Amino acid sequence: MPLPPLTPTLLLAVTLTAAAQPAPPTPTPDSLAQVNGVLWTQQAVEHQAVSLAMYRAASAALVAAAQAPVKAGAWATLETGPASTGRKAVVMDLDETVLDNAAYSAWLAKANQHYVEPTWQDWMALRQAKAIPGALEFVRLAAKLKVDVFFITNRECVPKDADPCPALEHTRRNLLALGFERAAQPEAFMLKKQRPEWDSSDKTSRRQLVAQTHQIVMLVGDDMGDFLPVAKVAALRAGTPDAETDRAMTLLGKRWFVIPNPMYGSWEKAVPRDALGRLGALQAPEGWGAP
Repeated sequence: MPLPPLTPTLLLAVTLTAAAQPAPPTPTPDSLAQVNGVLWTQQAVEHQAVSLAMYRAASAALVAAAQAPVKAGAWATLETGPASTGRKAVVMDLDETVLDNAAYSAWLAKANQHYVEPTWQDWMALRQAKAIPGALEFVRLAAKLKVDVFFITNRECVPKDADPCPALEHTRRNLLALGFERAAQPEAFMLKKQRPEWDSSDKTSRRQLVAQTHQIVMLVGDDMGDFLPVAKVAALRAGTPDAETDRAMTLLGKRWFVIPNPMYGSWEKAVPRDALGRLGALQAPEGWGAP
Protein backbone atom coordinates (compact mmCIF):
# COMPACT_ATOMS: atom_id res chain seq x y z
CA MET A 1 0.00 0.00 0.00
CA PRO A 2 1.25 3.58 -0.62
CA LEU A 3 3.00 5.38 2.21
CA PRO A 4 1.11 8.28 3.85
CA PRO A 5 2.21 11.77 2.86
CA LEU A 6 4.98 13.20 5.04
CA THR A 7 2.96 15.93 6.75
CA PRO A 8 4.59 18.40 9.19
CA THR A 9 3.04 16.48 12.10
CA LEU A 10 4.37 13.13 10.88
CA LEU A 11 7.77 14.65 10.18
CA LEU A 12 7.92 16.02 13.74
CA ALA A 13 6.97 12.60 15.16
CA VAL A 14 9.72 10.89 13.15
CA THR A 15 12.23 13.52 14.24
CA LEU A 16 11.30 13.17 17.91
CA THR A 17 11.50 9.35 17.69
CA ALA A 18 14.95 9.51 16.16
CA ALA A 19 16.08 12.03 18.77
CA ALA A 20 14.93 9.70 21.55
CA GLN A 21 17.33 6.99 20.39
CA PRO A 22 20.68 7.14 22.19
CA ALA A 23 23.46 8.27 19.89
CA PRO A 24 26.23 5.74 19.35
CA PRO A 25 29.31 6.57 21.41
CA THR A 26 32.01 8.55 19.67
CA PRO A 27 34.93 6.19 19.06
CA THR A 28 37.98 6.87 21.20
CA PRO A 29 41.58 6.16 20.15
CA ASP A 30 41.63 3.21 22.56
CA SER A 31 38.52 1.61 21.06
CA LEU A 32 39.75 2.22 17.51
CA ALA A 33 43.03 0.54 18.43
CA GLN A 34 41.15 -2.75 18.83
CA VAL A 35 39.49 -2.66 15.42
CA ASN A 36 42.13 -4.24 13.18
CA GLY A 37 42.75 -7.23 15.45
CA VAL A 38 39.03 -7.95 15.76
CA LEU A 39 38.36 -7.49 12.04
CA TRP A 40 41.22 -9.82 11.14
CA THR A 41 39.87 -12.47 13.48
CA GLN A 42 36.29 -12.15 12.25
CA GLN A 43 36.74 -11.59 8.54
CA ALA A 44 40.20 -12.54 7.30
CA VAL A 45 40.39 -15.76 5.36
CA GLU A 46 43.97 -15.86 6.60
CA HIS A 47 42.77 -16.29 10.18
CA GLN A 48 40.81 -19.36 9.20
CA ALA A 49 43.71 -20.63 7.10
CA VAL A 50 46.39 -20.32 9.75
CA SER A 51 44.15 -21.80 12.46
CA LEU A 52 43.34 -24.77 10.26
CA ALA A 53 47.00 -25.16 9.34
CA MET A 54 48.08 -25.20 12.99
CA TYR A 55 45.42 -27.74 13.94
CA ARG A 56 46.26 -29.98 10.99
CA ALA A 57 49.93 -29.92 11.99
CA ALA A 58 48.94 -30.61 15.60
CA SER A 59 46.76 -33.53 14.46
CA ALA A 60 49.65 -35.14 12.58
CA ALA A 61 51.91 -34.71 15.59
CA LEU A 62 49.23 -36.12 17.90
CA VAL A 63 48.93 -39.32 15.87
CA ALA A 64 52.65 -39.90 16.31
CA ALA A 65 52.56 -39.00 20.01
CA ALA A 66 49.62 -41.31 20.67
CA GLN A 67 51.41 -44.25 19.09
CA ALA A 68 54.71 -43.70 20.92
CA PRO A 69 55.30 -45.64 24.16
CA VAL A 70 54.95 -43.78 27.46
CA LYS A 71 58.48 -42.95 28.54
CA ALA A 72 60.57 -40.37 30.30
CA GLY A 73 61.65 -37.45 28.17
CA ALA A 74 58.49 -37.47 26.04
CA TRP A 75 56.73 -34.77 28.04
CA ALA A 76 55.49 -31.62 26.34
CA THR A 77 55.58 -29.61 29.57
CA LEU A 78 58.07 -28.47 32.16
CA GLU A 79 55.65 -29.98 34.67
CA THR A 80 56.14 -33.75 34.79
CA GLY A 81 54.86 -36.59 36.92
CA PRO A 82 54.75 -40.36 37.24
CA ALA A 83 52.10 -40.93 34.53
CA SER A 84 51.48 -44.22 36.31
CA THR A 85 48.26 -44.97 34.44
CA GLY A 86 49.90 -44.80 31.06
CA ARG A 87 47.23 -42.37 29.88
CA LYS A 88 48.26 -39.54 27.60
CA ALA A 89 46.84 -36.04 27.57
CA VAL A 90 46.63 -32.87 25.55
CA VAL A 91 46.27 -29.65 27.52
CA MET A 92 44.40 -26.90 25.67
CA ASP A 93 43.49 -23.34 26.43
CA LEU A 94 39.91 -22.34 25.58
CA ASP A 95 39.50 -18.69 24.62
CA GLU A 96 40.86 -17.88 21.14
CA THR A 97 42.23 -21.45 21.05
CA VAL A 98 39.02 -23.50 21.02
CA LEU A 99 36.38 -20.79 21.41
CA ASP A 100 36.21 -17.62 19.28
CA ASN A 101 35.19 -14.60 21.37
CA ALA A 102 35.75 -11.96 18.71
CA ALA A 103 32.11 -10.89 19.03
CA TYR A 104 32.75 -9.83 22.63
CA SER A 105 35.87 -7.92 21.58
CA ALA A 106 33.86 -6.29 18.80
CA TRP A 107 31.30 -5.14 21.36
CA LEU A 108 34.07 -3.68 23.52
CA ALA A 109 35.41 -1.67 20.59
CA LYS A 110 32.00 -0.40 19.44
CA ALA A 111 30.89 0.49 22.97
CA ASN A 112 34.18 2.17 23.94
CA GLN A 113 34.66 -0.36 26.72
CA HIS A 114 37.62 -2.21 28.17
CA TYR A 115 37.53 -5.81 29.33
CA VAL A 116 36.03 -6.14 32.81
CA GLU A 117 35.00 -9.33 34.54
CA PRO A 118 31.25 -8.55 34.87
CA THR A 119 30.70 -8.06 31.11
CA TRP A 120 32.89 -11.09 30.38
CA GLN A 121 30.74 -13.19 32.72
CA ASP A 122 27.65 -11.88 30.91
CA TRP A 123 29.19 -12.84 27.56
CA MET A 124 29.94 -16.37 28.74
CA ALA A 125 26.34 -16.69 29.95
CA LEU A 126 25.13 -16.08 26.39
CA ARG A 127 26.96 -19.26 25.26
CA GLN A 128 27.42 -17.77 21.78
CA ALA A 129 31.16 -18.22 21.24
CA LYS A 130 31.98 -20.00 17.99
CA ALA A 131 34.56 -22.71 17.43
CA ILE A 132 38.04 -21.80 16.20
CA PRO A 133 38.56 -23.44 12.78
CA GLY A 134 40.08 -26.90 13.19
CA ALA A 135 39.57 -27.17 16.95
CA LEU A 136 36.56 -29.50 16.86
CA GLU A 137 38.20 -31.94 14.48
CA PHE A 138 41.36 -31.96 16.62
CA VAL A 139 39.50 -32.71 19.87
CA ARG A 140 37.53 -35.45 18.15
CA LEU A 141 40.77 -36.97 16.85
CA ALA A 142 42.20 -36.99 20.37
CA ALA A 143 39.16 -38.94 21.58
CA LYS A 144 39.56 -41.42 18.74
CA LEU A 145 43.23 -41.89 19.67
CA LYS A 146 42.26 -42.32 23.36
CA VAL A 147 44.20 -39.21 24.36
CA ASP A 148 42.41 -37.23 27.08
CA VAL A 149 41.92 -33.51 26.49
CA PHE A 150 42.05 -31.12 29.44
CA PHE A 151 40.89 -27.53 29.11
CA ILE A 152 42.97 -25.32 31.39
CA THR A 153 41.44 -21.87 31.10
CA ASN A 154 41.52 -18.55 32.89
CA ARG A 155 37.78 -18.23 32.57
CA GLU A 156 37.05 -17.37 36.17
CA CYS A 157 34.69 -18.87 38.72
CA VAL A 158 32.63 -15.96 40.05
CA PRO A 159 29.93 -17.27 42.42
CA LYS A 160 26.36 -16.24 41.72
CA ASP A 161 23.36 -17.18 43.86
CA ALA A 162 23.98 -20.80 44.90
CA ASP A 163 26.32 -21.63 42.00
CA PRO A 164 30.03 -21.39 42.93
CA CYS A 165 31.09 -21.37 39.27
CA PRO A 166 28.47 -20.41 36.65
CA ALA A 167 31.25 -20.04 34.08
CA LEU A 168 31.85 -23.80 34.13
CA GLU A 169 28.29 -24.70 33.14
CA HIS A 170 28.05 -21.91 30.56
CA THR A 171 31.33 -23.03 29.00
CA ARG A 172 30.38 -26.69 28.94
CA ARG A 173 27.00 -26.00 27.33
CA ASN A 174 28.56 -23.68 24.74
CA LEU A 175 31.06 -26.40 23.78
CA LEU A 176 28.46 -29.17 23.75
CA ALA A 177 26.28 -27.13 21.40
CA LEU A 178 29.27 -26.88 19.06
CA GLY A 179 29.79 -30.66 19.09
CA PHE A 180 32.63 -30.99 21.64
CA GLU A 181 31.61 -34.24 23.35
CA ARG A 182 34.53 -34.00 25.79
CA ALA A 183 32.66 -31.10 27.43
CA ALA A 184 30.18 -33.62 28.86
CA GLN A 185 32.85 -34.49 31.42
CA PRO A 186 33.29 -31.71 34.02
CA GLU A 187 36.63 -33.16 35.11
CA ALA A 188 38.08 -32.06 31.78
CA PHE A 189 37.92 -28.41 32.91
CA MET A 190 40.23 -26.45 35.17
CA LEU A 191 39.05 -22.86 35.60
CA LYS A 192 40.71 -20.03 37.47
CA LYS A 193 39.53 -20.00 41.12
CA GLN A 194 37.70 -23.31 40.67
CA ARG A 195 39.86 -24.42 43.60
CA PRO A 196 41.30 -22.08 46.25
CA GLU A 197 44.85 -22.81 45.08
CA TRP A 198 43.94 -21.86 41.50
CA ASP A 199 43.59 -18.16 42.26
CA SER A 200 46.28 -17.08 39.80
CA SER A 201 46.38 -16.76 36.02
CA ASP A 202 49.53 -18.90 36.13
CA LYS A 203 48.50 -22.35 34.88
CA THR A 204 51.54 -24.19 36.25
CA SER A 205 49.80 -25.85 39.21
CA ARG A 206 46.93 -27.01 37.03
CA ARG A 207 49.27 -28.56 34.46
CA GLN A 208 51.10 -30.19 37.35
CA LEU A 209 47.88 -31.79 38.56
CA VAL A 210 47.19 -33.29 35.13
CA ALA A 211 50.76 -34.62 35.10
CA GLN A 212 50.04 -36.71 38.20
CA THR A 213 47.76 -39.02 36.23
CA HIS A 214 48.65 -38.42 32.58
CA GLN A 215 51.68 -37.96 30.41
CA ILE A 216 51.12 -34.58 28.75
CA VAL A 217 52.20 -35.01 25.14
CA MET A 218 50.94 -31.75 23.64
CA LEU A 219 50.00 -28.16 24.52
CA VAL A 220 47.75 -25.93 22.41
CA GLY A 221 47.12 -22.26 23.22
CA ASP A 222 47.17 -18.68 22.00
CA ASP A 223 49.41 -17.22 24.72
CA MET A 224 52.85 -18.21 25.98
CA GLY A 225 51.28 -18.55 29.42
CA ASP A 226 49.56 -21.65 28.02
CA PHE A 227 53.01 -23.23 27.69
CA LEU A 228 55.26 -21.73 30.37
CA PRO A 229 55.03 -20.43 33.94
CA VAL A 230 54.25 -16.71 34.12
CA ALA A 231 57.71 -15.81 35.43
CA LYS A 232 59.38 -17.59 32.52
CA VAL A 233 57.07 -15.84 30.05
CA ALA A 234 58.07 -12.47 31.51
CA ALA A 235 61.75 -13.34 31.17
CA LEU A 236 61.19 -14.51 27.60
CA ARG A 237 59.53 -11.20 26.69
CA ALA A 238 62.40 -9.33 28.34
CA GLY A 239 64.89 -11.26 26.21
CA THR A 240 66.39 -13.09 29.19
CA PRO A 241 65.06 -16.66 28.98
CA ASP A 242 66.82 -19.29 31.06
CA ALA A 243 68.27 -22.48 29.61
CA GLU A 244 65.17 -24.49 30.53
CA THR A 245 62.97 -22.11 28.54
CA ASP A 246 65.33 -22.21 25.57
CA ARG A 247 65.13 -26.02 25.52
CA ALA A 248 61.35 -25.94 25.87
CA MET A 249 60.96 -23.54 22.95
CA THR A 250 62.32 -26.24 20.65
CA LEU A 251 58.92 -27.94 21.08
CA LEU A 252 57.19 -25.25 19.01
CA GLY A 253 55.58 -26.83 15.98
CA LYS A 254 56.34 -30.29 17.39
CA ARG A 255 54.48 -30.57 20.69
CA TRP A 256 53.54 -26.91 21.20
CA PHE A 257 51.05 -25.31 18.83
CA VAL A 258 50.19 -21.61 19.01
CA ILE A 259 46.88 -20.32 17.60
CA PRO A 260 47.12 -16.65 16.49
CA ASN A 261 45.27 -14.05 18.57
CA PRO A 262 45.87 -10.39 17.64
CA MET A 263 43.11 -9.10 19.92
CA TYR A 264 44.59 -9.50 23.41
CA GLY A 265 47.00 -11.51 25.50
CA SER A 266 49.81 -11.38 28.02
CA TRP A 267 51.89 -9.59 25.37
CA GLU A 268 49.90 -6.48 26.28
CA LYS A 269 51.69 -6.34 29.63
CA ALA A 270 54.86 -5.38 27.77
CA VAL A 271 53.28 -2.43 25.94
CA PRO A 272 51.36 0.69 27.06
CA ARG A 273 47.63 0.21 27.58
CA ASP A 274 46.53 3.40 25.85
CA ALA A 275 46.53 3.80 22.07
CA LEU A 276 48.89 6.80 21.93
CA GLY A 277 51.33 5.06 24.21
CA ARG A 278 51.30 2.04 21.92
CA LEU A 279 51.98 4.30 18.95
CA GLY A 280 55.09 5.52 20.74
CA ALA A 281 56.19 1.95 21.41
CA LEU A 282 56.28 1.06 17.69
CA GLN A 283 59.79 0.34 16.41
CA ALA A 284 60.30 2.22 13.16
CA PRO A 285 63.61 2.55 11.25
CA GLU A 286 65.88 5.06 12.95
CA GLY A 287 67.13 8.07 11.04
CA TRP A 288 64.90 7.43 8.04
CA GLY A 289 61.83 9.22 6.75
CA ALA A 290 59.82 8.70 3.58
CA PRO A 291 60.19 11.51 1.03
